[in-house]
Amino acid sequence: MTSSIKKQVDYDQTCYLVEYTATQNCAEPRWCGAISKMVSNTTDDDLNYRILKGLVYGSQVSVNVHCLSTSLNKHRNTVRTRVKEIFENHVLSPPIFPYVGLYKDYPLLAMVWTELPYEESIEEWFRDDPHVFAAFRSRYSEYNTLIISYHKGITEYQLWRENLFVEKKLPLVDGAEPLSSASLFSNQLIIKHDPNAPVYLLEKELREKGSLVLNGYSLDDLSMQIVKLLTRGKCIKINENKLAKELGVNRKTATKRIHDLIKERWISTPVCRFPNFFTPPHYILAICKLEIRSAKQKFIQGIRSDPHVTMAFDIKEGRYNVLLFGAFKNLEEELEWEIKQGLYLPKSIGQVDIQYVATKGIIELNQAKVSLSTIDEKYIYFRS
Repeated sequence: MTSSIKKQVDYDQTCYLVEYTATQNCAEPRWCGAISKMVSNTTDDDLNYRILKGLVYGSQVSVNVHCLSTSLNKHRNTVRTRVKEIFENHVLSPPIFPYVGLYKDYPLLAMVWTELPYEESIEEWFRDDPHVFAAFRSRYSEYNTLIISYHKGITEYQLWRENLFVEKKLPLVDGAEPLSSASLFSNQLIIKHDPNAPVYLLEKELREKGSLVLNGYSLDDLSMQIVKLLTRGKCIKINENKLAKELGVNRKTATKRIHDLIKERWISTPVCRFPNFFTPPHYILAICKLEIRSAKQKFIQGIRSDPHVTMAFDIKEGRYNVLLFGAFKNLEEELEWEIKQGLYLPKSIGQVDIQYVATKGIIELNQAKVSLSTIDEKYIYFRS
């Protein structure tokens, strides 16, 4: 028996502020306070861990072809073929339950520009390091690499960086660490979190041009409708019977645990995402730090509905007070967007710092690896 999970928490379009509850006499009060709401004894710990890891990995989560067929009024075999093509051509990644508890576990985001050699060992480190969420190869000032990593706090971040060179995971330059420029931001101050927002840009391009090719795959109206539904979390199912059998519990127990984890915002409802977290295939990434001098709330309301903006943060770095990650077809489209923002809020936008990353500069990483790593780390901590 399979069922589609009812959407309870629309996390991807919600601005939130994480609150932490400390537990007395606990060596890790941040984790203990958070996990105490998720687990209450060893059995629950084991079960929730296995449920979390399975769902975040995508175990027993799949596309509901019957739902798509009914919704789009198309034959099931036709829909099944299109779904297969969409995944095989890396237009979308298969469905998972996103682990939104990641922002509770790692409230610190580090964005570091540095100079690293173009070597396979470096690429392998990008793929394997449990803290590296995203990495890009792009020239900015004297740097050629941008790394985005998640951490528990500043102390943990500094120790992590030092160990990279002590353990020789990254090379020294003339006996010293390579030059770098780091910015630290709070994952508690996310203004917008909607990695799939650009799907509406793809839909618009197909409608206006009559064609849309991503990774060599030509999307028609049917393919686009399927992509749109899957990126909005529609027509995705979980095989609760098989999951319960894997876990060694009855189906009702597994279902209840899943709904509890969604309700308490450890995971969100299942969804398909683009292989690159911040952009669809063949789109450039623009990372913008902005100084919003006035009408900041109006600006924030605007970007929440803007399909170009996938993530946004409230920050404080010099004059800058907003950080945006935006997806654009090309530089011309990005410049048009800048002009539109200036016309929308004249005299409100002050200083701006924009860094661009071309499609080929985006290093494709497993989006779930940081989440799976912190789930494993917490499990080992509590088991010990």
